This record gives sequence, C-alpha cells and structure tokens, in this order.
Amino acid sequence: MKNSYDKLLFITGMVLLVITLTSFISAYSNLEINSTNYSGFFTTGTSPGNITASTVDGHSASFYQQAIGYLNDLLTTGIHGFSFNVTFPGGSPPTINLTRPKNQTYVVRTDIPLNYTELNALYVWYNIDLGGNTTLSGNTTFSTTNDLHTLYLWANNSYGTSSDNVTFTADTTIFTVRYGNYSGSTEGESTDFNQSTYEEIQNLADIILENTDYGKIKFNEAINLTNDSDFSDKILNLNSYTNISNNSIFLNSTALPNFNKSATLYLYNLSFDDPRVLKDGAVCSSTICTEINYSSGTFVFNVTEFSNYSAGETPVEIVPPPGGGPGGGGAAVTPSFSLGTNQISVSLNPGEVKTETLVITNPGTSSMSVKIENLFTDFVTIEKDKVVLSAGESETILLDIIVREDVIPNIYLGKMIFTGNGVTKEVLISIEVESEGALLDVRAEIEPSHKKILAGERILAQIRLFNLGGEGRKDIEIEYIVKDYEGNEIVRETESLAIETQITFLKEIYIPEGVKPESYVLYVRAIYEGKIASSSDNFEVVVSIVSQREKIYTVIIIILSIIIASIIYHMITRKKGGKKSGTGKISLRRLRR
Repeated sequence: MKNSYDKLLFITGMVLLVITLTSFISAYSNLEINSTNYSGFFTTGTSPGNITASTVDGHSASFYQQAIGYLNDLLTTGIHGFSFNVTFPGGSPPTINLTRPKNQTYVVRTDIPLNYTELNALYVWYNIDLGGNTTLSGNTTFSTTNDLHTLYLWANNSYGTSSDNVTFTADTTIFTVRYGNYSGSTEGESTDFNQSTYEEIQNLADIILENTDYGKIKFNEAINLTNDSDFSDKILNLNSYTNISNNSIFLNSTALPNFNKSATLYLYNLSFDDPRVLKDGAVCSSTICTEINYSSGTFVFNVTEFSNYSAGETPVEIVPPPGGGPGGGGAAVTPSFSLGTNQISVSLNPGEVKTETLVITNPGTSSMSVKIENLFTDFVTIEKDKVVLSAGESETILLDIIVREDVIPNIYLGKMIFTGNGVTKEVLISIEVESEGALLDVRAEIEPSHKKILAGERILAQIRLFNLGGEGRKDIEIEYIVKDYEGNEIVRETESLAIETQITFLKEIYIPEGVKPESYVLYVRAIYEGKIASSSDNFEVVVSIVSQREKIYTVIIIILSIIIASIIYHMITRKKGGKKSGTGKISLRRLRR
C-alpha cells in the first residue's frame, strides 16, 4: 500500500530538520523522499537542493537538507517544498466504514443502531461527541440524548489507524410509533421501526407485523408511516388499530389509510380441512382475496385492501342417497358455535382507545342465534348484543376498549358471555393501564411449563426491566399481583431493585392451596417517580396434571393392550378354524332306516 503526501516547510538556517509523522509512519513503514527545490529570501542566487532521509523509526523521521550549487550562495532562510511516499510492505492499516447511524434524524434516543464494516482491524472503538471510548466486538446499539450528535468510529492494527464518523440527530418529539404488540417473545419477523430514521419511515418498504402464535402481515408496497388519518398528533398507533389474534387479522383502514395496501396474510395454527378466506365474516371476493397455500395449519393468501380477515371451512355439499334420505332413528347432534379467541389482553395509557375483533362461526348445517352479554361495560362497548348466523357463516364483532383520562394505572379484568344452542362460552378480558411517559418498560412471561399448575404449586415467570430514562441507576419498586377474572386479589408480593440499563431474572410466586381451578392473571408493575409501567400474563389452576412420563406410560399401556388383544383374537380365530365340519359318505342303508 502506498500513500503520497505534500508538505511545505520553513527552513531557518538549520541543517537538521526533524518532522513528526505519527499519523503516517509506523515501525513497519518505508519512507521515500522526492528531491525538490528551495529558494532563499536573502541569497545572491538560486540553487537546487534535495532532502534525504537519515533515520526512520516508529514515530518520526529525521531529514537533512544539503545545498547543491555555488559556494557564494548565501542560504539564510528559505521555504522548502517537498513530497514523500509512505509504503507498508508487510500489510496495511484497517478499513472501517459506518453504515448506521445515518446522517438523519432518529425518533428514539435509546437502542439506536451502530452498524459498521471493517477489514483487518484488531481493535474497534467509538465515542459520541468525543466523550469516553467504548470498545466494540460487532454491531450494537447505544443510547444518547435529544440533540445533534457526532459518532466517531476508530479501528487499528499494527500498521496504522483508520476512522469514520457521522453526524445525526435524536428527537423523540418529532414522531412516535407504538408497536409493542409486535415486539417481545412473539414478534417473529416484525419490523423494528425504531431502527429506521424519520426520513426512512416516510417511504419504508418490506414492513412485517407478526405474532408468532397467530399470524403475520407482510406488506407488498412501501408505506409512509407518518401519513395516517391524524398527521398532527405525530403518533402512529399500531397497537390500537391493528390486531393479529386466533384466526383473525384486523387493520382499521379508516384510522390507518396509509396501510390500506396490498399485502400477504398468514394465519397460523388452523384446524380446517379446506379453509376459505372470509372478509368481515363473509366469503371474500376473488377480486380482493387470492389464496396461495394451506399447509400444516398455515393459511396464506393475498389481499388488495384491509378490513378484518379470517378463515372458515369450505362447505362440503352432501348429496342425499336414493330413496329420500338416510334412515335410522339416531338423534342429530347440533354443533355449537366457535369463537376466534377466548382471551383478549391489551395495554393502554389513560385516554386511549383500542379496537379488538372477535370472530363467531357457525360450523353447523342450520342457522343459529348467539346472545352476547357484556359484563365489562366500564371499559368495553360492543355494537350488538346478538348475532344470527346462517349455516357455515362467520361474523366479526368489534369491541371498543376505552380507557378514560381519569383511570388510575392498574390492571382491570372482566369477561363477556356468549350463549347459543344451549352452549355458553366466555371471553376473558384484561386491560393494563400504564402511566403516560413512564421511564421504564416491563415484560413478564410465565414459562410454558408453568402455564397450568395445581393449587399449592409455584408459577415461574421471566421478568425483564428496561430503563428508558437515559444513563444512571434507578431504584424502583416492583409489585407482583395475582388476580382472578372477577378482580379478586389472590397473591401480592413487593420488592425493590436497582437498574441501570436493563435486567432479566426469574421470579417464583406461590399459589395458595384451596384456590379454585380457573384462569388467573399475573400482573407485574414497576413504580418509579410515581409512574407505573406494567406487564401481565395468564395461567390456569387445574384439578390434575398429566406429566410427560405419565403420558408415555399411558401410550405404552394402550399399545400393549392392542398387541395383547390382537394376539388373543388371532388365537381364538385359529382355534375355531381347526374344527372343520365332517364330509364323510352316508350309505343308502342308513338312509333307509
């Protein structure tokens, strides 16, 4: 590798000139000096000259100026221009290139991406605004303040040091994207909008919203996130106006006209034999919906616009047999209705509204009426109290969940009752109300193996706390509360923790003996400076639990029973087969008798 540099030096009647070249010369460098000319200010003439390198060490080079010309030249003071080349025969300095952050504006000040590429670097480090250095081992994220900043990135090896830098802005007031429903343990491929800049989100392509339990939306067109129905509020609320739940994908295209684009939808964990696409409970037109694939319970289809989409079984036409229909005197079994989900959980701030959807399906061959009873009227409103469904029909009802401005941050539990054809089903609803502007974020997830427990056992939950208020230690109070859906408190525990950036830990909570077998909610809330951030998860207390070992034993017993029964059957069959009927001749004499 060869680099050229130009220098203009002042020589003041000295033969030896020492030049420090720390930035350019290392112990593994060769230095080549090109000859040049000088002109003296107080000379009787001009003489050519050259500069030769005497010594080169790891940090500096000493140069000697030698006059070439006539003896009567008087060299007192002069200006000497020259150029030199630095060669690295054994290797080269590293290359380093920042890819993020960009020279744009970020709508967050935490978890800003720091991405870079490097070649031949032994060490990489960065600082912000020439503050303290932080060593890097790969791409990372960082936090800063609302302001204009410069990030400096450095890399070095034995042959030198390289750097890159970028100036960017962090401004949390310019725009906010609320997408907590698509982050956490079920986020899957969901787009992390906070990784993009304000400039990028005005034309963002390949947006994905996913809940790995229920389904996914993959938008096929670029979207301007800021261009929703109310641009002035500087908020995009995907939590309130989209929902992916059991056999249901909903997007409110009135509130989010910018998202009313073509997309590919995925519905997970379906049990249909031959599903078809339903739009708002009715069979979707082929001009809007195009089926792509159905495999292993995942239904994939394209849509050209948004509303509420679900799947229903494609009816099978039954041709009656000749003779007027089937015989027999058995009583017909009337199938019950099905609900898209039996549990709805939301998290809102005071003054917010969120619309949830619920699909009711009649899988039978005759019409039925389903009565809806709302027992949570303080927070939930519905547009009707009864639906009438034809055979094979589905209908989507909208639930508006409203949290008034004066509601105190807490968890609120309730339910809705659905009755039809003599069958009653419940939908349990939990609403977490958090403080606006809380400087903490909380995640609580009960371990899958503890989703069903016996009374007198413990639940095990993973708790994650994030400090959103910048640098510095915070002492917070955490409450663990277990409630039933009647709002009765079963357990309450409190502890204090210190957090700087984030913390993750496991928490065991004892469930008393004697509690009823039913569904419960673990509610975790963190309190700091009077503001509350919260999270919740559901679990169930059951009468008995069949362990994995017991399941294996049961399967073995069933298999052995089948084998033994099969052996006995074959033995009996063979024994009967050995007793053959006689075929001897009968004489005429015996017949005459």
